[in-house]
Amino acid sequence: MNIKLQLFIIILLLLGIFMIFKTIKKKKLSMKYGMYWTIIFLFMMILVLFPNIIEHIAKLCGFKEAPNMLFLVAIFLLFYIVFRIYTTISKLQEMNKCLIQEVSILKDKLNK
Repeated sequence: MNIKLQLFIIILLLLGIFMIFKTIKKKKLSMKYGMYWTIIFLFMMILVLFPNIIEHIAKLCGFKEAPNMLFLVAIFLLFYIVFRIYTTISKLQEMNKCLIQEVSILKDKLNK
């Protein structure tokens, strides 16, 4: 990989990490999810700094080309993130339903 391209990608990743911390500081992103993204960005930085790691892992896993493995891993990672988001949404919907029911019961008691 070209050194200029590596530097450009590293700068973008560092900017991404900075944006994650800024978003956490503004309380628009929880620390839990911010850490997920920070770990992903740091992992990507390691792969950019040492591109031979990807090729060795791809060969060990039986992939002919390293980008094929990267795309497959990225797809599975995105599926995992979407699954986690949907489980969080489901939990929040259930909590919201219980809260609405409790408020309705309290309003009914106040009216009587």
